[in-house]
Amino acid sequence: MSADVVTTEIVRNLFLSAAEDMRAVLVRSAFQPLIYENEDAAVALMDRNADVLGQSSGLPLFLGNLDEALKEALKLRGGTAWLKDGDIVCFNDPYIQGTHLNDLTMFGPVFFGGEIVGYVATRADVTDVGGQDPGGGTETTEVYQEGLRLGPIKICTAEGPVEDFIDTFRRASRSRDLVVGDLNAMIAACRTGRQRLIEICGRFGVATVEACRDEIFRQSAEADRRTVAAIPDGVYGGTGEMDDNGIAIGQPVPIELKLTVAGDRMIVDLTGSPESQYGPVNCGRAQTVAAIRVAYKLLFASDRSFDGGCFANIEVLTRPGSMHHALEPASCAWYYTSLGLLIDLFISAFADVLPDRVTAAQFGDSMVTYFTGPDANDPTAEYMCVEAHAGGWGASSAGQGADGMINCTNGSFRNTPIEAFEARYPITITEYALRRGSGGAGRHRGGCGIVRRYRCDAPTQFFLWFDRSRTPGWGLKGGEAGLPPRVEIEGSVNRTDLLKANGLRLAAGDRVTLMTGGGGGFGAAG
Repeated sequence: MSADVVTTEIVRNLFLSAAEDMRAVLVRSAFQPLIYENEDAAVALMDRNADVLGQSSGLPLFLGNLDEALKEALKLRGGTAWLKDGDIVCFNDPYIQGTHLNDLTMFGPVFFGGEIVGYVATRADVTDVGGQDPGGGTETTEVYQEGLRLGPIKICTAEGPVEDFIDTFRRASRSRDLVVGDLNAMIAACRTGRQRLIEICGRFGVATVEACRDEIFRQSAEADRRTVAAIPDGVYGGTGEMDDNGIAIGQPVPIELKLTVAGDRMIVDLTGSPESQYGPVNCGRAQTVAAIRVAYKLLFASDRSFDGGCFANIEVLTRPGSMHHALEPASCAWYYTSLGLLIDLFISAFADVLPDRVTAAQFGDSMVTYFTGPDANDPTAEYMCVEAHAGGWGASSAGQGADGMINCTNGSFRNTPIEAFEARYPITITEYALRRGSGGAGRHRGGCGIVRRYRCDAPTQFFLWFDRSRTPGWGLKGGEAGLPPRVEIEGSVNRTDLLKANGLRLAAGDRVTLMTGGGGGFGAAG
């Protein structure tokens, strides 16, 4: 059966609309700011093969691997026979979903006419799942130290939530009732997506919906083949360095990327990645694949949404046991540290053959901080205010780099508004501004990083993870690199040399100043 053009476009937009409905339910129902303010989450609607039909705005790294994670989860459980109508399954194992334990993935089968016609999936960072430090900390060396680790397990059935499991999760998390609220928000999002897909199938019929899907996938696959075929054949690549692995501070970790373009196919070779690291910078294969997808979409296909027809002609090679294909018991709490660098290397690899398309490197790291302490409203719980910080993006042949933008891996992730931050936590933000002069010089300058200053109004613990000081946002075509990040702490602790910290104790009155990196310039300054 084939679908006409009009019906195909209606169904395509219904898929996307259903995903946006899921996202709205999740964000508006969540209990913790990391989801409802920062939107550290993503959702997707999938077909019976777990290929993406539609997805909402959200974190690109999540959106690019929900399908891979779901397929792996089903494979581990031997298929679909164990799934019933109304079930919702959750897991957070980093070797399945690729990310750290704080990210919880949920999915549910969608039944229509007595058979599975698709799936709905959501992922969100629930802040804390136990572990040796709040939020997982920055010094883990094994996954067992990072918190509660789950394979695919039912959190909900047609009868309702599995209360025993939810109680177990609550007891494992320092966020207590807040994390239960986030779990319920994710369940509600899955139920919303399920209802929307049932409505689409009821309106058009499964055969027509799947015919539309096939045409949508065909169009996406053809577009990717044309895009890659337009790139000159050849071998491309690049290298960079992470500052360290979080444990051996100051010992750089090299990153190597190799690309081969042959006709309409692209092979991305990461088999040269370092061995699994002792520190928490490893990631599962699914997330490495997602990073390459993000890089490709940024450079070549930013105007097209992602669906199951995309990337069929792009192969990603990884080596099991390496940093980018982690195996148990590798720690993965800061899995995304290398992925911004991978994306920059991917883009810069084509500088010589596509100079009018590429951009100089961005500030690159997620630049994460969080403060923790006793929750004034619940003495048995702890508050955690987690933030990923903006920085400068790279310039291009067309113009200057963007100032104060979130890292490219994080997409719609937003910083916490000052009003919301100060209303919830015993910390005052005294300045939030652009870091003038931090962008790399050039014919077009790189974007500026940001300055964010805090004053502690009560004793607190400070967790810090900044990277990309050894390989800041580099310039292209004669442009200069942006400034690297810098952190200043004044008061009971006086440090200007820290880019990583695990539970540093600060006193009331102490001040913390964050300065994120700038983007690279493009072209020699004239």
